[in-house]
Amino acid sequence: MDSLRKRYIYKVFGNVVSFAAGAAIQTIIPRALGPVQYGNFNFLTDFFTQVMSFLNMGTSTAFYTKLSKRPGEHKLTTFYMLYIIAAIGFSFLMVFFFIGLGFQRKLWPGQEIEYVYASILFAGLVWLAGSINDMVDAYGLTVALEKSRFFQKLAGVLLIVFMLSQKIISMGTIYFYNYLLCFLAILVCFYISRRGSSLKAFEGLTFSESCGYLKEFYQYSQPFFLYSCIGLGVGLFDRWFLQVMGGGIEQGFYSLSFKIGALCFLITGAMTQLIMREFSISYEKRNFNEMARLFRRHIPLLYGVTALIACFVIVNADKVTVIMGGKGFHGAVVPVMIMAFYPIHQTYGQLSGAVFFATDQTRLYRNIAIFFTLIGLPATYVLIASSSQGGLGLGAIGLAVKMVLFNILINNALLFFNAKYLKLPFGWYLVHQTVSVLAFLMSAYLITWSVDHLFNGADVFWRFIWAGLGYLIVVVILIYFFPLLLGLGRQDIDKLTSKILSGIKKV
Repeated sequence: MDSLRKRYIYKVFGNVVSFAAGAAIQTIIPRALGPVQYGNFNFLTDFFTQVMSFLNMGTSTAFYTKLSKRPGEHKLTTFYMLYIIAAIGFSFLMVFFFIGLGFQRKLWPGQEIEYVYASILFAGLVWLAGSINDMVDAYGLTVALEKSRFFQKLAGVLLIVFMLSQKIISMGTIYFYNYLLCFLAILVCFYISRRGSSLKAFEGLTFSESCGYLKEFYQYSQPFFLYSCIGLGVGLFDRWFLQVMGGGIEQGFYSLSFKIGALCFLITGAMTQLIMREFSISYEKRNFNEMARLFRRHIPLLYGVTALIACFVIVNADKVTVIMGGKGFHGAVVPVMIMAFYPIHQTYGQLSGAVFFATDQTRLYRNIAIFFTLIGLPATYVLIASSSQGGLGLGAIGLAVKMVLFNILINNALLFFNAKYLKLPFGWYLVHQTVSVLAFLMSAYLITWSVDHLFNGADVFWRFIWAGLGYLIVVVILIYFFPLLLGLGRQDIDKLTSKILSGIKKV
């Protein structure tokens, strides 16, 4: 098994590659599909992703934490893979049922039935591929996994470029494109897990063993049932109501803003699993001091890195929208600007959630999530509904505002309870959140304003690149003198600087 440091380094590298590949793909698909088709595609895939999340009910996190604690228990993997396949089959049956009752147009307005079925398979494969990826991480085989992901991402970019050159990009072909990538990821993960340390990915299960695992997962996830029901209802309502009020075009604007926000989170997002694994192991040993150290060390750092990226996107939302979506997505500029705030606090949410799951505080997590989710439902209506219906009629902008606002509230609530549990200063984390974002926003604005005035006639893409390089230089200097922006100390910066300088001397 590789060390945490080595896995961390490879995970960072893998996330950078994922970010670059994701950015490249996201500049092609929205342009090729256009706002309406892109919106319809994301409406359907998000709909069934929400359904799969409901059926998941926290079991994917349970699977990861349990496998991290019991890596030699391969029957656990067999059970969970069968559970996912059963959930996908159940989803198809439910859609058959609703279509038979004539609810197709009400549930999926303006959508073709074949794309509804295609979206079920898409969401199911993403869940399956993600869980198998978690399995490899839980076995501590992150280095081999990240090496393989580099070639998977490269293959994905080359394939989409080929499809663009052949002018065969449509909603249908995008589904097949995603299927191929999921199957490739699954096959690679199986190969790595079976090869690493002679691990067997699967073992046969008896009926009594299956019942035992079912009971164990039920006990872990039962607190999530109510939250999953509420989360499913509110989550589906958000996107469905936007589709009804604004149609495919508003859905397309919001979808682009959400995807760009997700790209900002890619660099740090996958670190969650590594840190969750360490939290789980530390909690199993009842080593609370180590848990507190992991929290102090990693969470402000990952928050700061995400904020660094997101703040540049916020200031350059107009350029990012044109580069990623083309002129047809001009109406998405404000949603992109707002949704770029989302991944900043989502970092806290993911990592704070890791502590709740690792320490089996699922009931508390559920109660916090339910409270804010229920409050968010009327907010969605007020922000999206037309003025004649008592709303503000903000469309994609309204949903973006709702998502960001409630993301900040719920994740700081989670942070409060974690800080209390680990005996950490909650106030310090609030100050760090605010100061780091303000510092990066101000830096991004000054650099972007300067570049726009100096290169006024230059192409949008090149102004974005020059602003990015200038911003990178400024924030490196800023972090050197104020390392607390990333939650680091002077010793950390001096140690990193000496390593870089010694590496340069060797070259």
